[in-house]
Amino acid sequence: MKTYNKKNVLMGIVGVLATGLILNMIYQISPKAAIGIDQDTFIKEYAIDLEYIDSTPVQETILDSAVFITPQDIQNQRKIQNIRNFLEKRNSPLAKYADEFVYAANQYGIDYRLVASISIVESSGGIHNFRAYNAWGWGKYGFDNWKDGIWSVSKGLAGYYAKGLDTPYEIGRVYCPPSASSWAGKVSRLMNIIGE
Repeated sequence: MKTYNKKNVLMGIVGVLATGLILNMIYQISPKAAIGIDQDTFIKEYAIDLEYIDSTPVQETILDSAVFITPQDIQNQRKIQNIRNFLEKRNSPLAKYADEFVYAANQYGIDYRLVASISIVESSGGIHNFRAYNAWGWGKYGFDNWKDGIWSVSKGLAGYYAKGLDTPYEIGRVYCPPSASSWAGKVSRLMNIIGE
């Protein structure tokens, strides 16, 4: 087994760093001289790079333009796909708004599956609506569009959660009193189909 002298390793590292520093200085002083071509050829071959340098703010760095993906982002994407798949299998026009279900649920602290599941029970996912864009039988009025409906119903259900009613069975007693147990059973089954 080969052993390395600490001094030799250190000298090697210093050599590599010094070489890099010297090459960088040469490049900074004269790029065309460093690569040995005339100015016209340099401009033709590296015009895109020069345009980028000219159009990029000096203070911009790779970190400034980097996109960071958090565990929450990954979880949200999984939930969005779950909702989309669930609604698409039922030919629901709400499938296009899968992200709205998840973001509204996050905003109001409710189960992300609840509003989509209720829409299936109440209107087959927006196919047979109570009023305009009202796939939930919510109140006695319509909404301006699907997004408005999703967010309004999510906000309303957050009021139920605030009172400690956070399961379909508890919500059903207020949401749908005449058939609370049956309604809650359907909503619960659909939530389980969507996934975790």
